Amino acid sequence: MEKSAAHQIVLRKGWLRHTPAPFQRAVVERSRLEQFPAGTPVYSLGDDPGGMFGIVAGCLGVSVAPGDGGPYLAHFALPGTWFGEAAAFTRQPRRVGLTASRDSELLHLPLHAIDEIVGRDPGAWRYFGLVTIDHLEVAIGRSDDLMIRDHFKRCVAVLLRLANCRHVSPPDGNPIEVDISHEDLAHVANIARTTAGAILRELEAEGHLKLSYRRISVLAPDALLQMLRD
Repeated sequence: MEKSAAHQIVLRKGWLRHTPAPFQRAVVERSRLEQFPAGTPVYSLGDDPGGMFGIVAGCLGVSVAPGDGGPYLAHFALPGTWFGEAAAFTRQPRRVGLTASRDSELLHLPLHAIDEIVGRDPGAWRYFGLVTIDHLEVAIGRSDDLMIRDHFKRCVAVLLRLANCRHVSPPDGNPIEVDISHEDLAHVANIARTTAGAILRELEAEGHLKLSYRRISVLAPDALLQMLRD
């Protein structure tokens, strides 16, 4: 991907589009485009603090290790999503791990570049903080989904959130691919693996999904959303 095309993606989607134009220019001009083949870690839990990463192509699996558990897959991040601001704020080790679930391209804003932006405009910390607000909204929504009592609806809600269409379907109408196994989906949705498998097969038979090895294609997000409302 050309760097200019990468810039347009992060300016149209996600965090940066909600920030002022001068700040946007400061970020994209200091970012470098990097490639991560499928299965490659961007960074791991406990790694030394570093810069931020914004996805322009592909998908990242987000792993967490709260308390004594984990690490385990908790979410997926799609183009327009940024990570890494927590380490920039605190200069403490990474709190989550990111791994490319398919060949991916990311913009990398190094830590020294963040310091340079804030050194020129101390108020810029407020714009970097908006990334954390985005992550908080995802975490709140995920917690809310896990409180759904009906295991069928809970599984559907979690799958839609992983596909980044929990409340609104994508405008292009194309299938949405989620790089997850049945076992990992069962863990994330807090249901038994056999239960998750039965739900997925039922949804595939109804034409809402297409199942393949470690991948679920969401074909009819509107129909799945309606299931949650009924």
